[in-house]
Amino acid sequence: MSKKSQGELFGVALLFVVIVIGILIFSKIKSLDPNYNIDPKKDGKYKILAEGSLNTLLKKSTKCYVERNRDSVIDLVNYCVENSYGYEDDPIVICDDGQKSSCSHVINIMNDTLYEFFNSTFLGPILFKLKITLPADPNAKINVNITNFGDYNYKNKIITESNYRKNKFKKANSGLRSWATAKRNIKLELYLYYQ
Repeated sequence: MSKKSQGELFGVALLFVVIVIGILIFSKIKSLDPNYNIDPKKDGKYKILAEGSLNTLLKKSTKCYVERNRDSVIDLVNYCVENSYGYEDDPIVICDDGQKSSCSHVINIMNDTLYEFFNSTFLGPILFKLKITLPADPNAKINVNITNFGDYNYKNKIITESNYRKNKFKKANSGLRSWATAKRNIKLELYLYYQ
């Protein structure tokens, strides 16, 4: 064989080795992506579950009377936002079981409802996080995250917001639900974490 053909053969072999190494590196990086092995059907189901759960939660009756025929979670959130003006201010509302602080009460209702639904045996435990924000008022009493992170034990590990990806959980969200009251904007988003 001539030196020229040996050089060409070496070049082809080197190119093959570089391509194989590139494929191995790409596959390793891709496997670290949280969306690796996407199952569109399963992902779609959890997105629909998140959207439906948030809509149902907002329509749930609070057994509190904000105005005539208005007693849902969304009505109570609006009442809280419209009538509170600081971090310590929590307006009173009349409920079936007495007077309640509207902001604290609606947060408790959402917390209890989400825990009951996503920790039920019907669905099995599902990690969730409900994020409620009033962007113009960071000190508002209703700026909260309701979550069951830290309550869920998976393979003898407590799952948190910082380690869910390492444990191969994926995240589906409800999409941002936003509306404006006369005084402030409210933003809600429900995230579900699943495998």
